[in-house]
Amino acid sequence: MRAYPFSPEEQVRPAAFLRPGSVDAATLLVLRVVRRAVWPIITIGAAVAWVNGEFNAESIERLTSPAQFFALVLSPLALLALGWALRILVNLTGLALAAPLAQGAWVAGTEATSRGRRLIDLAYLSAGYRSVRWSYAVQHEAVRRCGVLGRQLALLETVGRILLPVAIAAFVWLVFQDVRSAGA
Repeated sequence: MRAYPFSPEEQVRPAAFLRPGSVDAATLLVLRVVRRAVWPIITIGAAVAWVNGEFNAESIERLTSPAQFFALVLSPLALLALGWALRILVNLTGLALAAPLAQGAWVAGTEATSRGRRLIDLAYLSAGYRSVRWSYAVQHEAVRRCGVLGRQLALLETVGRILLPVAIAAFVWLVFQDVRSAGA
């Protein structure tokens, strides 16, 4: 028995973190797939940049310089930049999709009185809702709502989970081979 049992009002109910129907559930599952693909993309991008000798001051300056940023599309750093852009996009989209749920979370009369404080509170609460939406319990509910499509998206997410350690191992092997050949 837990020392601090939760009352029914305090327990997390996964369905409460999804809007009704299957559209929000499918959108969440697609975001989860992209979110899971980000780190393998970043790792593969780093490996491609390493092989092409792009980890130097000039290349990093191109990445941070607005004038030369679009030349990056043809650079070996493009995959690395794409991974980071996807990471930012997925987080912001997840936050935006959680905001409507967070807006309805307050009991009438308990929200902040000024518009600025309400927006800040909404941002904090939306971030919390986004975090719960990433949980396995909410994913399971989303898969249930989406049926076959949900199971396919869950499988794609699992593939992303498998690709990350494979991509990391390949990158470490590449670096090891490069360091070993440089020492010989």
